[in-house]
Amino acid sequence: MFIVGKPALVIGKALVIADLHIGITRALYESGISMPSQVRKIADKIHELKKITKAKELVIAGDVKHKVPGISWQEIHEVPEFLAALRFKKITIVKGNHDGQIEQLIPDELKARVKVRKAVALGDYCVTHGHRKTNTNKNIIIAHNHPHVRFRDKMGATYTEPVWIKGELPDKKEIIIIPAFNELCGATIVNRDKLLGPIAKKIRKAHAYLLDGTDLGLIEDLKLKE
Repeated sequence: MFIVGKPALVIGKALVIADLHIGITRALYESGISMPSQVRKIADKIHELKKITKAKELVIAGDVKHKVPGISWQEIHEVPEFLAALRFKKITIVKGNHDGQIEQLIPDELKARVKVRKAVALGDYCVTHGHRKTNTNKNIIIAHNHPHVRFRDKMGATYTEPVWIKGELPDKKEIIIIPAFNELCGATIVNRDKLLGPIAKKIRKAHAYLLDGTDLGLIEDLKLKE
């Protein structure tokens, strides 16, 4: 299910990723940081995973685009370019809180294979972004949080690593929180900050796992002392 070393998972023939935030380089530019477009880099990473997993379908669990509210000039150009570059028979965009008006950015020639949904069922799981409540009998996979753990060494230096979060909900359903696919889009430090969204806030017995699969233990046991 989990792809070792990557912020992605596979369920059946579907590759699942989240939080691409295409167009974020515009926001970075406005804050004084100049970076090239990330479209080709992100598409190439996805195709590497497609080759490894033999996936036929791509599910993006929210936040394909970055600007909220509205659509930036950069997104008008980059989102259609990105979707056109993807070599999948079926692409499902699970709408995130940054994906307002995302339907307008899907080129007409791609609408037969690119669909926008609030949630999608994959095997025993319901995949949704995590910014709204979801009624389902299935286990739940969400994104939205960009989860990271912060480490501090003996000298006081700190660094962060992306993590998977896996736990359970009050009704015993399993919940998995996916790391962000785009490393530029910020982080929720799970051993310092509260998890975001109505689903994540109910998580219990939450373990953090590094991308290589290392179980760091319960989040509550990882809290940093200020």
